[in-house]
Amino acid sequence: MSVKMAENREKALTKRTFNFGQFYGKYGIFIILAVIFIAAAVAVPGFFSKYNLTSVMLSIACTTVLALGATFVIILGKINIAYGSELAFIGCIACMVNVATGSMLLSLLAALIIGLIMGALTGFVITRFNIPAFIMTLALTEAARGGAVQVTGGKTISGLTDSFRFLGQGYVGPIPMAIIILILAFAVMWIILNKTPFGRHLYAVGGNEKAAEASGIDPKKIVLKAYILDGLLIGISSVVLMSRLNSGVPSAAVSYEMDAITAVVVGGTSMSGGSGTLFGTIVGAIIVGIINNVQTLMGVDSNMQKIVKGCIIVAAVIIDVVTKNSAKKAR
Repeated sequence: MSVKMAENREKALTKRTFNFGQFYGKYGIFIILAVIFIAAAVAVPGFFSKYNLTSVMLSIACTTVLALGATFVIILGKINIAYGSELAFIGCIACMVNVATGSMLLSLLAALIIGLIMGALTGFVITRFNIPAFIMTLALTEAARGGAVQVTGGKTISGLTDSFRFLGQGYVGPIPMAIIILILAFAVMWIILNKTPFGRHLYAVGGNEKAAEASGIDPKKIVLKAYILDGLLIGISSVVLMSRLNSGVPSAAVSYEMDAITAVVVGGTSMSGGSGTLFGTIVGAIIVGIINNVQTLMGVDSNMQKIVKGCIIVAAVIIDVVTKNSAKKAR
């Protein structure tokens, strides 16, 4: 009888043992959001105003669409640092198509096709020649930015149609169209990630590529598909951005990759691959948006804002490492 009681006591102690990794994995991102939200409300008068909260959501709409695609890529343990340049290149071409044809649909179609081609090219080169994703997308950063200047002659593309501007500036009732686009993109990507074999294979390849290959999964096909999806979302995001700017600007979207990647990492997706959620990415994007908004309202220097973003990424990666080690110890 005493032996049984001792076993029950040991089980009870095990259940009560606090594990930081498990706790943070479940609730950490929400605690961070709550703390930042409360701090922002206290530090900045008018933060809770409808105008300011709408501004926050509109400011993150473009980068959050990017972050959805970045989530797929980072779950694989890969990266894309060319988002800003790709946005400028694709967006400027979409604007040129809009001015030439007067059609919003043709502009959107052009952006999607170019995004798909660029994503497929990126994924193909990475998988076919085993080039590190960082190197490939670093090269693409220069090429795409140069391409944006080349196709526009370095000039801003103006004269966009009302229907094109509606995508980034319009409202459907009280809801901004940019937010509706973000919600639709999230819904489609969530289904792909959580309800399809491709989504399961994505986690498998990101967690252990050799084990996934041994089980019959082709890692190269998964990586290629992930970059194609990433490219499509870049195409959508480019149209939203240029619509908000009301013109095609070849110098636009500088450092947008920082906000997108920061949102993904803060949202709990591991840079080493194998784990992450789109819902976490959305929460991460809101956190980044609030931090940017507060710094702007408080008049923080733009260079200091970049320092803060860099520190956030390092902190998020450190937390990821700590939580993973803590979870391993608990097993």
